[in-house]
Amino acid sequence: MSTVWAVPASRFLQASRILKFLREERCSNRGLEVRIFKTSQKAQIASRQWEPGSDLATVAQEISAYIAEHGSVEATIIAADEL
Repeated sequence: MSTVWAVPASRFLQASRILKFLREERCSNRGLEVRIFKTSQKAQIASRQWEPGSDLATVAQEISAYIAEHGSVEATIIAADEL
C-alpha cells in the first residue's frame, strides 16, 4: 500500500510539515520516494529514495533540502510498504 502527498514545493520547504506527514503515515517502517517535477510541464526531473528505519527528523531535513535544491518545482512524497 502507498500513500502519496503531492503539493507545490513551497509547502515542502518546512521540514516540520514533512516530519508531520512522515509521522502520521508511520514512515519509520516504510520506504520513501521523493519525485521532483517541473511545474510548467509536469515532467519528472529527479527522484530519490530513503530506506525504512531511518530517523524521521533527519529524513525530513534531507527531503526539505533535496526539494529546495531543485528550485521552483512540484514535489511528491510517496510512502510505500515496497518501492
